[in-house]
Amino acid sequence: MLNPTPLRAVLCGALVLLAGGCATGHGHTPEELSEMIADTVRTTTGAPGLGVPDTAFDPARFLCEPAVDSPGSGSWRTEAPREPSDPDEAVGLGLLPAEGAGPDHGTATVAATVVGPDGGAATAEADLAAEEWTRLAYPDDFGADPAPGVHTVVWTDADTDTPLACDGFALE
Repeated sequence: MLNPTPLRAVLCGALVLLAGGCATGHGHTPEELSEMIADTVRTTTGAPGLGVPDTAFDPARFLCEPAVDSPGSGSWRTEAPREPSDPDEAVGLGLLPAEGAGPDHGTATVAATVVGPDGGAATAEADLAAEEWTRLAYPDDFGADPAPGVHTVVWTDADTDTPLACDGFALE
């Protein structure tokens, strides 16, 4: 789970700078300032971005707390192992778009961010398949070092950082 304290400190600092910069005229659009803040958060805290919510997978209930709800109609389906996996073997992760969502409806590329038990995060992207499972393998597609424990997987729209779904898995 991401440590919220450094993230909050960075965000507060960024907002103070933003407010001060707005008073004197900075020459940046709101979108540029938002991306600058997101880049600061990513580089300062190691967090994958503002679009990844502070949520954690509960392996006893197979749910993320707090839940990640996707915008729009329907629900996105996820796939991850339900039994602890061997850390030396790839873990298959999958995402199936909700009805009325997908490449023809605005989401063409998705990102899966795996947050490990130590709070470290690794992200991989994939083209979203219409009405088919999009699959990634952890750690192979993520360039990560697997650690024992519970891992949270947050799927987002890669272009907008909009959270779509959450799942998780455990490594022995």
